[in-house]
Amino acid sequence: MVCAKCAEGAPSAPAMRPGPRPKTRQARTLHGEVGFARTVWECPQCRSSRAMVDEELGLGPHAAWTARARKKVAWEVAQTSFDQARRNLEHQAELQVSAAECARVAQEEGGLLAGLQRRRERAWAAPGDPQSPAAGPEYPSERLVLQADATAVLTVAGEEHKMVWCATGFALEDRQSKQGSERPLIVRRRYAAHGGDFDDFGERMKALANRLGARRAQKVAFVADGAPCLWRWAAENLPHGSELIQDYWHVCEHLHGVARELYGEEEGRRRGEAWARTLRDSRVQEVLDALRHEHRRRRGRLRERVEEEIRYLEAGRGRMDYARLEREGWPIGSGAIEGTCKHLVKQRFNLTGARWRRRNIEPVLALRLSMFNEEWEQDWRADQLRAA
Repeated sequence: MVCAKCAEGAPSAPAMRPGPRPKTRQARTLHGEVGFARTVWECPQCRSSRAMVDEELGLGPHAAWTARARKKVAWEVAQTSFDQARRNLEHQAELQVSAAECARVAQEEGGLLAGLQRRRERAWAAPGDPQSPAAGPEYPSERLVLQADATAVLTVAGEEHKMVWCATGFALEDRQSKQGSERPLIVRRRYAAHGGDFDDFGERMKALANRLGARRAQKVAFVADGAPCLWRWAAENLPHGSELIQDYWHVCEHLHGVARELYGEEEGRRRGEAWARTLRDSRVQEVLDALRHEHRRRRGRLRERVEEEIRYLEAGRGRMDYARLEREGWPIGSGAIEGTCKHLVKQRFNLTGARWRRRNIEPVLALRLSMFNEEWEQDWRADQLRAA
């Protein structure tokens, strides 16, 4: 066994030698805390050392937990609060760990996974060239659907509520009807999320799109609400001719809201439903004409309110051809991303009484992304984590 450190950039490296006597070490395992003696190999040139047993157990130079124990703790803290994770581990695995230790494992291991995920995303987002071709998709999509939105995470006093951006993508052919439900079942999809600025999240969305075959897909559709930054990103990063779809149900909420303000609760509900049906038939102009008629009749605050709604519809009318989109099989609602915000983010971060520091969001989010993207086992291989 040669010294890997000395071998870097050198034609040959000295052989490591076993120490004169075994050295003892303590480690926390799934079976409790154990002490053991192992042989430590040393390099006569640079004095670095290796213990094969430590490497097999996933024990770093100063680590107190084996890799399997950390993995078990991380799995729990990715799903529930640190204190509840502590109780679960004690009950299910007879593993004695404090809530503070759960939090520390989440930060350390989540940080490693975040780094690993970021490197993968950079590879998928890279444009490629003849010498270094772009990374191929994880699986091809003939018609690819991407959806994006943001959700808030409650933070501690002194730190504003933090927005977490989320995206999900799936092939339209992987969306199947579900018995007893109008909402289809998506049998395979992938996710991206980020608690930082939108530009960084945009790179992660680009990686997600390429991961799912956006470069080779026959058609790509992007579904979102009315956030201008999302439409700018789609126009700049998706293939030419992609379908941009403004969430139908979000537009309906706008129409119902302005109808109630104009006509009162009962008549407003009736008018709102009529406008929604007209909108679904791709007759956006008729809704605009009705609102412009009201705009001429109203004064003061209501006039301003109607004018605001007219601007909203005008800005998005090119993304509201719902009748054609439904005929072609595209989703006109953003239910997939709303479910992503709920299950990926809110179920963990918005537990009763939870308040987060912004710096602690990303590591736990990385743990959850690893689970949701079905990468948990490959991400937790000791060699990958050591390389992270």
